[in-house]
Amino acid sequence: MNVEIRELRTFTEMQDVPRVQRAIWHFGDSTGFYPPSLLAFSDNGGLVLGAFDTDTGAMVGFLVSFLARHWDGQLKLYSQSMGVLPEYRQARVAQRLKWRQREWALAQDLRLVTWTYDPLEMPNARLNIARLGGLVRRYKRNIYGERFGQLNEGLPTDRFVVEWFLDSPRVTAALAGTAQPPAAEAVTDIAGEGASRRLACYRSDATAPALRVDMPVDLQATKARDMALALDWRLKTREVFESYFARGYAVTGFVSAGEGDERNNWYVLRNNDWGIS
Repeated sequence: MNVEIRELRTFTEMQDVPRVQRAIWHFGDSTGFYPPSLLAFSDNGGLVLGAFDTDTGAMVGFLVSFLARHWDGQLKLYSQSMGVLPEYRQARVAQRLKWRQREWALAQDLRLVTWTYDPLEMPNARLNIARLGGLVRRYKRNIYGERFGQLNEGLPTDRFVVEWFLDSPRVTAALAGTAQPPAAEAVTDIAGEGASRRLACYRSDATAPALRVDMPVDLQATKARDMALALDWRLKTREVFESYFARGYAVTGFVSAGEGDERNNWYVLRNNDWGIS
């Protein structure tokens, strides 16, 4: 499977993005990016990337980002959306899109990219935190409502805000494959197995330098089996992250160990040594 990543610049190319977007998130036919807006992003300081199967020429993934201003005043690239068709995800197309975005941003003298993702989606956590070296210290509640595409159906669309400090030690370590999360004190207790695993109890008052927050095995499997349990994960982890972020902790690591229903997933939070300067 050969995939080429390239920058999109024409209106014709932009028209393929909403088609792929709808196929990934199962939006309705009238939902998705407006191609003239994508062209405007590309022409005015933003970046729109496409991933193409070199055998068929078909677009199989995309990344949309635009120039913005961070809360501290610095200019940045805001990464609005990225998606890859399911059959191409094992080829690490998403990772390649992000590293290409980093190269482009650094060439424009931009040092920061931000975006959001669902903290309960473990494949996204693995990419954004473990493989890319993203940092999270802000949590947003239900930003798109509870009916935002089939994958999000039924749960509040809570999101982590990722800060990607492009030339920081943590990102260069991720690029080199040398990042290693530290041992951490667990603040969550888990009961059950597989898709039935639940967060039995948790603490919001730990003070260790590094903390471990355990997560579900597979959010989509849990939702299919027990939506009430998925909601329980959402509400309890929301409280955990908001509590520790308010006290100066940040998500700096993610670990996924084991296979299948025996897999264990957890975030590492630290209150110092974030590796961003």
